[in-house]
Amino acid sequence: MSTSHPRPFNLILLGPPGSGKGTQAQMLAERFSLYHLSSGDLVRKIINSEVSGDPFAEAVKARYNQGIPQPDNIIVELVEKEINRLYRKTGFVFDAFPLSLPQAIGLERMIKVYEIREPFAISIRVSLQEALSRLTKRKYCQFDQHVYHPQDISYKKNICELCGQQLITRTDDTPEVVKKRYEAYESRIKELSGFYSETGRLLEIDGEQSIQGVFRSVINALVPHL
Repeated sequence: MSTSHPRPFNLILLGPPGSGKGTQAQMLAERFSLYHLSSGDLVRKIINSEVSGDPFAEAVKARYNQGIPQPDNIIVELVEKEINRLYRKTGFVFDAFPLSLPQAIGLERMIKVYEIREPFAISIRVSLQEALSRLTKRKYCQFDQHVYHPQDISYKKNICELCGQQLITRTDDTPEVVKKRYEAYESRIKELSGFYSETGRLLEIDGEQSIQGVFRSVINALVPHL
């Protein structure tokens, strides 16, 4: 799969639930003309599109609603399908992928197979208390996956500004599930952080700043590597 020109650079956005990595991924994708590839969005697409009664979709949905991480092989397969579809056209911002060492090894294999550039991993750190404060208050549009926060006008109206549908609270945004998701992330990220740190491709960012403050910190950390 040789290419005749340099491939765009790629980024990995890591962080526990509530770290704002999805927002930062979107901003970075726009800033550098990259494709925002969210493993969470890929899972939610399956949940929303599969017909009722499909065993695969039902198993994915059950784990999702309980805050249980999807198996590594499922996530790797979903991500590789997107890379295979788009790698000739764009670089990627990987949002919440990889989230384990097996997923990271899967991505390293894809890097070689598709001849894409090795990504830098940006780890955005927030406390459990901050994650709970952020996630248990947000609302979500199940039709276009847009997220709204208490300061948003659409949040107060309870209507999505993009499609006009009523907003909902996600089933994985209850305090109990958020805590479980956060703890699951923390238990998985130690080995993964070590993997990217050893390769010199880990950049750690304080996530308990404003959105723009986090974004500036990310850009400043990236500049020496672009």
